[in-house]
Amino acid sequence: MVSGIAHEINNPIGCISGNLKSLNNSLEDLFGLIELYRQTFPQPGAEIEEEIDSIDLSFLQEDLPKMLGSMKDAGDRIVSISQSIRTFSRADTDTKKAFNANEGLESTVLILRHRLKANEQ
Repeated sequence: MVSGIAHEINNPIGCISGNLKSLNNSLEDLFGLIELYRQTFPQPGAEIEEEIDSIDLSFLQEDLPKMLGSMKDAGDRIVSISQSIRTFSRADTDTKKAFNANEGLESTVLILRHRLKANEQ
């Protein structure tokens, strides 16, 4: 059951992680277009200047790619945890199978990392 849940987690997180790269590329394209507009029309007018200031465009151009990177890292971590849960549960098969003890220990530590950090011992 635990292995099945871990597998089900992989499907939506795979979709999210897979789309983050496309989203980042689209964001870069949009920022490139904005920069082209700025070069072509250096005096966009007061209304547009106010909106640029209001949304803090320079901050967005710097921060949004960082946010996408953080989201990708979080998605990769979820996938890693899910894989570790499947390794830990070893419920993939009903037959005996050779087992790598180091892999099992690493997956256990990954799953329990938050508890190990919280406990000073």
